[in-house]
Amino acid sequence: MLQKFIDYVKEMNILNEDIDIDFSDLAFAYDYNEVQELFFDEVNNNFVFIVGETGLRKKDMLARICKDLFLRGVEKQDMLYLDYELPILHGEDIYPLIQEFYCARKSSKFVYLIVNEIQELGDWFCFTQKLKTEYPGLKLLCSSSTPPYIFEKVYDKQAEYCKIIVLSQKNASNIKYKTQSFGVYKEFKYNQKDGFIEIKGLTKEGKKMPCHSVPKTINGLPVKIIASGAFHDRSELLSITLPDGVEMIGDYAFSKCNNLKEIRLPQNLTYIGEHAFLGAKSLSSVIGGDKVCHIGNSAFYDTAWLKSRSEFAIIGSTLYKYKGNELHVEIPHCIRHLSSYAFADCSIESIAANSDLQMGEGVFYNCKRLNHIDIELSVIPPFAFYGCEKLIDEFFVESVGKWGLYGCFSLTEISVKNVGTCAMANCQSLRRLNGIRNISKGGLWNCLSLNCFDTTNLQFIGAFGVGISAVRQLTFCGHAIGDFALFSAKNLHSVKIATQISIGKSIFYKCDSVKEMEIFGSKKLSFYFAGEIPNVEALVLHGDVSDDFCRNNLHLKSLVLEDVQRFGRWSFYNNSALQTVIFKNVKSIGDWAFAYCDGITKIELPEETEYIGMNAFRYCHNLSYIKMLATTPVSFGANAFYSTADNKRFIVPLNLKCEYKAQPIWNEYSARMAEE
Repeated sequence: MLQKFIDYVKEMNILNEDIDIDFSDLAFAYDYNEVQELFFDEVNNNFVFIVGETGLRKKDMLARICKDLFLRGVEKQDMLYLDYELPILHGEDIYPLIQEFYCARKSSKFVYLIVNEIQELGDWFCFTQKLKTEYPGLKLLCSSSTPPYIFEKVYDKQAEYCKIIVLSQKNASNIKYKTQSFGVYKEFKYNQKDGFIEIKGLTKEGKKMPCHSVPKTINGLPVKIIASGAFHDRSELLSITLPDGVEMIGDYAFSKCNNLKEIRLPQNLTYIGEHAFLGAKSLSSVIGGDKVCHIGNSAFYDTAWLKSRSEFAIIGSTLYKYKGNELHVEIPHCIRHLSSYAFADCSIESIAANSDLQMGEGVFYNCKRLNHIDIELSVIPPFAFYGCEKLIDEFFVESVGKWGLYGCFSLTEISVKNVGTCAMANCQSLRRLNGIRNISKGGLWNCLSLNCFDTTNLQFIGAFGVGISAVRQLTFCGHAIGDFALFSAKNLHSVKIATQISIGKSIFYKCDSVKEMEIFGSKKLSFYFAGEIPNVEALVLHGDVSDDFCRNNLHLKSLVLEDVQRFGRWSFYNNSALQTVIFKNVKSIGDWAFAYCDGITKIELPEETEYIGMNAFRYCHNLSYIKMLATTPVSFGANAFYSTADNKRFIVPLNLKCEYKAQPIWNEYSARMAEE
């Protein structure tokens, strides 16, 4: 990794991002309580994983922990934040960075590693094992948007030090702060919520019972929900009967019920939560559930039922998992919902569906042989085609979600308005991009064949958004461009940023081919190029010009200045190649602004010019023609034209010639005044 990026990563502070970390959302506050309880455990050094699909405020929780660390007196130097939403980290060996960080803080009781989207680290589990072994004083907190790949790995390895907080979309089965009352009915604990009953779990005596029958009603109210975790890890449970009125089975409600062999799903059941039956090893029979339209991640992982499926694992109208070996798959007509990661890691080459489908996240994750799909899509969900290296279809969609087409090396064309975080990174064959409006962080990173796209409606480019591309020109009329947005766009020749916008750091770092630019002058030219002097030869500047705008630039040949009220000092000092300068509506010229610009032979100052700063054109040895169009005499500071051409002439309006000569500051040049 470039040292510039290593420094950038070291300086990152999650609290500097636009993140909501207050507790106005009670669901967020409730979940966060579990996160901090595990992470701030003084006895056990837990590695805490916040796991859930995109949009579930995982990063907000990371930020809230960081804020709490600062409030506890932890120094920034004791925290290292790695955000894998930044594509510069992908494929990099970050172990030396962590080693350096840890060794530098040996005197600290704890050091804190915060990782966003840890699944992008590569072999993240071996990595965490190494951290646990070699760095006993390191506390790890991380997030992941690919739940099955985290939860199932930790489950398989039985890594007790890895504590996972499962986040899911909030609904009646997992919102725990709205309970109106609670109680006990026979062996069941229950909550009363808005006119229905939620089974919360078992009493102490109930936990000794192998068989249970959940009642239809309690206190005259229908039982509609089996709450999250209600029967989790009840190895003594042999059978349970659920009434048909139950509509939702919550997250990990029956996970690790190792001896449960059969479940009859209620007639009204529509929702099965995350990890609901995970690890119920003996579960071989799943009956009913005709109305089920949602099955959460890893819901039936490591069950005998799932292992016995030969092709499609289906409940109701939902395809939970594809288990077949066919290369060309047609989805059955009865299917209306594809669960998240339903086809993940399959060897399919094509897939078709004859009906409208609702598609979860990561459905075709890492299907490396998939080249064609015949499914109508208006959006591409997050991680949907992640790593589908051979996919060649052209898409016409509203948006591509986070990592939605990541690593689709063979994709050549797409029409899309909104590109999510790293959504199309590493699409190295992509040549045509139509209709684009927003490019999120890393959205088009490393699209090596992308040389042009229509930017007419483009509003936003996130950090590293179009880095390492073949883009030749950029015309931008939107509102913001993020840090290093066009890093190493080696073919970029022409840039036009037509409005005053929010500009991130070093947006054209390593763009050595930029020759023409039209920008605003409020930031130094080197700011766009990571502090380096660029090879720009033609420049159009709008608005006020900063001090030292491009001092000592040896490449700039032509310059147009428009609508300048404040003109910074030394702005074009020693621009020895500068030959042509055009002033449009320029009120003043800063001190030393063009000193030592020997290539300038003539200037024409517009009607609006009122003042020329001290030494503004000093040592412009070849400047011989100065024309003033102002309707009142222009004043200037000391030595403004000192050591310019011996034969220089000042062209002023005929009717102002006497007024110019009457001003002391013009005495030494009165003999050189002329009119045309």
